Parts: sequence; structure tokens; C-alpha cells
Amino acid sequence: MRIPPLYHRKGYQRFFAGVAIGFIIGWAFFLFQGGLAHERLIHLVKEQKSELDDYKKKNEILTSDDKKANEELAKKFKLHEINVRFSNTSSDKLSNLTKLHLTKAVEDDLEHLIGEDTETIAKSHVLLEQAIENKPFQLDDEQKYEVKIDHLYLTTGILRIYISARVIE
Repeated sequence: MRIPPLYHRKGYQRFFAGVAIGFIIGWAFFLFQGGLAHERLIHLVKEQKSELDDYKKKNEILTSDDKKANEELAKKFKLHEINVRFSNTSSDKLSNLTKLHLTKAVEDDLEHLIGEDTETIAKSHVLLEQAIENKPFQLDDEQKYEVKIDHLYLTTGILRIYISARVIE
């Protein structure tokens, strides 16, 4: 028996070439979409883990401070929360993950202020700004970043800081 020589016909050759090229393009598209979805999920998980760590630390600090507080300190306002965000004027050259790590680093630097009297923090806001702006922040990617405070708001129990950052060369 002999196999018919269909591979000599141009129509069959074009069909099989189209199938092969379509398979390669489809596989590349599948890998690209899977990579994008995986990257979004990694970013979401890291953000949620960071939030959970913040809540655990805040809970530990607040519970230990509440046990030690007496009636005089209970009457004064205390700082309960620190929010650090990037302002709209900040450059969009930084990735979302870098922004997340920088806000986390600034919040970690200011973590010791939780439970402190807001009056004391308001009096020393210049020192607070200089401490953050003069410190270079180094992340995992071996680059150093300089953080500038655009706005600093202190309300009852909440310290809101709007920052912008740039890479130090």
C-alpha cells in the first residue's frame, strides 16, 4: 500500500501551515493573558498581606497601649491610624508595586507614633517631615528613593500624609 502524495498539493500545504501558525499565535496569546492575570493576582495578594500585617501591628500596639493608659491619658486625643498615599502630582514613572512598598516603608517608619498624643505630634510636625524627607528609602530592587511630603493632615486620631517620590541617582 502506498500513501497518496497529498503533501505536494499547495492547498494542503497552506492549510497545514495556517494550522501551525495559528497554534503558535494562540499559544503565545494564552501565555500572555495568563501572565497578566498572574501578575494582577500577585499584586493583589501582596497588597492584602501588607494590609493584614498593618492591622495586626496596629492591633498589638493599640491593645498594649490601652492596658497601660490611665484616666488622664484617656481624656486626650491619641493617634490611632496613619494613612500614607501618593498625591496626584507624583510622577507616574513608578510602578504600583514600588508605590505600595514605599507607602509601607513610610508607614513602618511612623509606626511608633500610634498611640501618641496628637497635640505632641502637631507640635513636632516639622521634625516629622524632615525625618521622612531626609531618609533615602531602599527597596528590594537595589534602587534608592527620595520621598517628599506634599501634604500632612492631622485630624482626630488619623494622620494623613500625601507623598511623592523619585529615584535617587
